[in-house]
Amino acid sequence: MGGASGNTVARLQDIRKSYDMGTMSVEVLHGISLDFEAGDYITIMGPSGCGKSTLMNILGCLDQPTSGTYLLGGEDTSQMNDDDLSQIRGARLGFIFQSYNLIQQLNVLENIEMPLFYQGYGEAESHEIALQLAERVGLADRVDHKPFELSGGQQQRVAIARALSVDPLIILADEPTGNLDSKSGAEILNLFDELHSQGKTLIMVTHSDELAERSRRRIRLHDGLVESDERS
Repeated sequence: MGGASGNTVARLQDIRKSYDMGTMSVEVLHGISLDFEAGDYITIMGPSGCGKSTLMNILGCLDQPTSGTYLLGGEDTSQMNDDDLSQIRGARLGFIFQSYNLIQQLNVLENIEMPLFYQGYGEAESHEIALQLAERVGLADRVDHKPFELSGGQQQRVAIARALSVDPLIILADEPTGNLDSKSGAEILNLFDELHSQGKTLIMVTHSDELAERSRRRIRLHDGLVESDERS
């Protein structure tokens, strides 16, 4: 993993993020420093406008800090160009979104395979990995179905399988149960518990107290700063 000390998979050092609003600059993150350990299960919480989404975008290499350093797997992403960021995103990170972000024209198996093709996996290997993951999330009998033929909970299972396909360093989830009824949400939370028990590193943004209670570490943001960082 080159450069990362101990089991630290991600490290934020004095991360600041400003956005230009016409003639003025608005700072959203005011110097955040956090370490994330391998195998941890973390929720990031806080009121709307506290900087959760901005922090998640930086962790996901979807955006870059205005200043500060972000090490992912020991690599400094802060100075990377768009191509390098795209490469590290595809190889190191798995994303799960509130709205699933599945490709409607593709079936379950093809959606799970997508990140593998981008990483240069062959067709046969991609197919085999995707089948195993479909089974792992309980969708082995639905691999030929398109997203619109699935319930919300099933679509989120596809998204989880897709996020796992490249065996990422970190799984990032943004309100993963936000669009689900309580039963489907509980099933997804059980799946996250399983992934955690298998040693996966999970970082989630959520408003859900239930999800936060199941995580091992709760980071609360307020006005662009870490207000609290608690473990259980």
